[in-house]
Amino acid sequence: MNAALLAQGQLEIVSENDGSMEYRTMARNWPGVVEAELEDGAYFFTKQEAELVTRVPGQYEFTDGYVVPSSALHVRNAWVISDTGSKVEVDWVQDSTHVYLNSADGCWIEYAVCAEPDLWSANFVRGVQKRMEAIISRAIKEEFGEAAQLDQEAEMYFQRARTNSSKARSAKPFYNKGPIASARNRRG
Repeated sequence: MNAALLAQGQLEIVSENDGSMEYRTMARNWPGVVEAELEDGAYFFTKQEAELVTRVPGQYEFTDGYVVPSSALHVRNAWVISDTGSKVEVDWVQDSTHVYLNSADGCWIEYAVCAEPDLWSANFVRGVQKRMEAIISRAIKEEFGEAAQLDQEAEMYFQRARTNSSKARSAKPFYNKGPIASARNRRG
């Protein structure tokens, strides 16, 4: 978020929920940008569910907070289980490490996870940054032509990231025997 803000000549976010218009704009759009790209792109990730029980004080007008697993790239949904055992959808919000809602008895989440959650590719990160820059340009600066160009640049970076991710999942072996190793294994 800060890379996008600085590239657009805006003030940097110094803390989560600092109350600035920039933070509110970015925080509202971040889940949609990241989740949409992870779902639409051909990236290697899976969805998992987990019960959260490690409670922290609530924020953002919610009474309870729960620690999200460190492997979670993005929380897609949160719910609680009623006394009858049925799934109940609730209002919730997340920041980088917690989910906040009104439930003292824990909650369940569905989240996107990948084998190396801390290592998004450089192209994926640049794509997210360009998409966020487009949002800033459209929502704060009201420069729609610049926003359209930034969206095109974001799509170019996302396409590179998709291509590299699909190559990483290729069925080809990553190691081919050379002529010397092949000669050693021949019969005859």
